[in-house]
Amino acid sequence: MNKLFLATSMSLSVMFISCGDKTADNITENETTEVQKDTTPITVNEETKFKFDFAIANIPSPVGSVNEISSWGVDYNNSLLVDVTKPFSANNEFSKALALGIYNIDMSYAMLNNKGEDVLKYMKSVMKLSDALGLKSAVDQMVGKRAEKNISNKDSLLKILDEMFVKSDSYLRTNERVYTASAIFAGSWVEGLYLTCKLTELSTDAKITEKGYKHLWDQRFYLKNLTELLGDYRDKKECVSLNDELKKIHAEIDAIKDPKELKEANFKSISSKIYNLRSLLVK
Repeated sequence: MNKLFLATSMSLSVMFISCGDKTADNITENETTEVQKDTTPITVNEETKFKFDFAIANIPSPVGSVNEISSWGVDYNNSLLVDVTKPFSANNEFSKALALGIYNIDMSYAMLNNKGEDVLKYMKSVMKLSDALGLKSAVDQMVGKRAEKNISNKDSLLKILDEMFVKSDSYLRTNERVYTASAIFAGSWVEGLYLTCKLTELSTDAKITEKGYKHLWDQRFYLKNLTELLGDYRDKKECVSLNDELKKIHAEIDAIKDPKELKEANFKSISSKIYNLRSLLVK
């Protein structure tokens, strides 16, 4: 076990557990207390919730995608990630949710590469944004001893990160919360696509280039699901703008009928659109 990763994991578990008041997962053997439950009335539209659940179930997790591309052997490069010393100009719930999704992916990328110092930088931003979005209670309830018990298992920690923000039924109680969760997932997905393209671009290995092109081509299925989910929010101007850009990316990938037909010129055209979109989200 990499000592740096173990130290990082232990720090993560401490930060997870200390992000709120005492919970049932953070008590001594002789002490009892109740987990603070979310008392927000459940007013979520069942059709909206179903579409969200369907989309999430049919889109590979962004954290899983980062796990895959991190196995390609391309050197870790934290200059690709968002500079946490320069805060997002997030001024509404949607932009904060997008930022949270982006930070979650950057943190996962650092974790997969055993970069403990970088992981902790992103964790601070993740927890701050989680609190700002009202996710604190959901995080407290979902994590607890799960992180503590899995400090030596990278895959388990990544699974916790993956589930923490977009799969908590205890959080998805209103239509606005489903909207926030959709934005978090969209931010994660854009950042995952961005890293896929950047790592492919940085590699000089033809096999990795082939993997990168295939990985990008595969996104046509998943981007379609994501755009259909976001398409339900036609009354949200900021979401419509994001979705319009995602649709352009999807259309260009979808026009290629076989991964072998995706050439360097196609890759550059598609990746430039992804980079431009990502730059708009992190400004």
